[in-house]
Amino acid sequence: MNKYQHKPRMIVVSGPSGVGKGSINTKLREDEHLNLAFSVSMTTRKPRNGEIDGVHYFFVTREQFEQAIVNKELIEYAEFVGNYYGTPRKYVEDQIKNGKNVILEIEVDGATQAIKNEKNVLSIFLMPPTLEELASRLQGRQSEPLDVIKSRLDKAMLEVPLKHNYQYVVENDTVENAVEKITDILEKEKAAICQNQTIYDQLKKLITKIVKEKYMFFVENWEVNIKTLKDKGLITTKEYKDFDAEDKLINTLTENVYHRNLAHGDFKDLLSEKYLINRVERLMFKINFFSIAQKYDD
Repeated sequence: MNKYQHKPRMIVVSGPSGVGKGSINTKLREDEHLNLAFSVSMTTRKPRNGEIDGVHYFFVTREQFEQAIVNKELIEYAEFVGNYYGTPRKYVEDQIKNGKNVILEIEVDGATQAIKNEKNVLSIFLMPPTLEELASRLQGRQSEPLDVIKSRLDKAMLEVPLKHNYQYVVENDTVENAVEKITDILEKEKAAICQNQTIYDQLKKLITKIVKEKYMFFVENWEVNIKTLKDKGLITTKEYKDFDAEDKLINTLTENVYHRNLAHGDFKDLLSEKYLINRVERLMFKINFFSIAQKYDD
């Protein structure tokens, strides 16, 4: 059993409108071991049927919202379709002090502010499987007219390229698959107490086995190449001494496979040795064995 003291985090879960943030967060809320609290946003829009002030949103006037901006009482805020939306700072800070992870279910504009300006942020971008699916989800909202839906789709086209500003990109193909991925991310980042090994840890063990069985020749060659760089003065002696080719290869492959699967794929594939052997074979062609620095597969 792998238990540890978690460090409460501010968790940004963002993505285009209609991507399914609400459905995923509702499911995450059911898992008590994640120790989650959800921020309550402030908005100037009118309440929808069934929405309660202080529970679903803090509903305020435009004047009240703009005063909160002046007083720096908001972690982030944005304006969309004529209404302000923002995250009150005090509520979030109080929850973190009480040992809770606080999920900010916010739009991409606001998330960009939080990622840039706040410390202790864990950022996750939710992607729709396709734009067609995103349009279908938005059209299923009976509360919004067609011109608003079009505005949201246009905005989504501009927001998707911003996914690279986030630590993790998760495809919401099904709620169950996306929730499983996000849960593992929280455990991996020690934002939640993991009772057993994370999928990430199990994945790393399997990739370690594959590297040791199939690719040690490349590890040894890499070490020779990096020594040559040091001898030619292209890297420092410290960089050379700190370099562990086997560890670097295992970590690079693990991160690539993990992030690629989060962005598109069935999470259970990460524990399939056949799947991993195939993925590693492809990724080995992308490893630069003449450099220490490596890139994620995109």
